[in-house]
Amino acid sequence: MVSEKLKLLKNTENGKLSEHIFVNRELDELISDKSDCKLAKQILELLQNSKAEEIVLIDVRYKSNLADYLFICEGRSHLHCRGIAENVVFQLKHQKVIHLGTEGELEGNWVLLDYGNILIHVFHPEIRKYYNLEELYAPSQIKHSKNNSNLLK
Repeated sequence: MVSEKLKLLKNTENGKLSEHIFVNRELDELISDKSDCKLAKQILELLQNSKAEEIVLIDVRYKSNLADYLFICEGRSHLHCRGIAENVVFQLKHQKVIHLGTEGELEGNWVLLDYGNILIHVFHPEIRKYYNLEELYAPSQIKHSKNNSNLLK
């Protein structure tokens, strides 16, 4: 697994945003459920290996009924977005992890992969800017370079 520093942004009780820098191996301390943590690590590694850019993980356990965690990332083109999604599905299927649903894989603008407690959004950059899901779930999100990933809570 790539050893890069990641950011965890967490809304505190008084409404302020706290920031914590950590590395991939600390992910299991941040995600309490063991099966979710294992799957999140696998997904993060696959996204990084697929050259997904601007990877963000948002903890939405207390904000959404649909999932506990959202991965949001982008590809450089429609073809790259489809390739990222296809690679994640293919590699996880070989590891006996089956997705519950896929949407948008033909267009490649916005591909949604449903893995139960974890949803993956793969965006074309223009579509990601338009829908701005990070702002919806983590209003004070800090922008980052393509070499860094952010994990938001």
